[in-house]
Amino acid sequence: MEIRELLPKNKFDNSNINRLFLLTDEEIKPIIYELLEWTQDYNWPITKEIIPVLLEREDLIFPYIREILQSNDEEWIYWIIKLLLPSFSASHKNMLKDEIVRLTNLSEEDYKETALEFCHTYFNDL
Repeated sequence: MEIRELLPKNKFDNSNINRLFLLTDEEIKPIIYELLEWTQDYNWPITKEIIPVLLEREDLIFPYIREILQSNDEEWIYWIIKLLLPSFSASHKNMLKDEIVRLTNLSEEDYKETALEFCHTYFNDL
């Protein structure tokens, strides 16, 4: 089977979620970013089911998380901070600290309040 066949076909397609959990890191790696893209909007039904798959692969998604936090995609940044980062290991949270703090200093962004809440919850020195 081609690995891409396991990707959701639409925001309602959860037919391969269980199979995604069974993949090794090496097997899922080619599609991990495409799975991460399903977190752009928590209102999509598939998002709730993709998140646990992604969190089991925290090391694989971490480099992409940093890229997303540096992007201009306000909604995606919001959902990343709200849905994925709280479950990250303390070491990964700390590696993203500067980036999250930077987001709290942006004046009008939609995710500013969420970034502030995250900092107050996970970074005691702020």
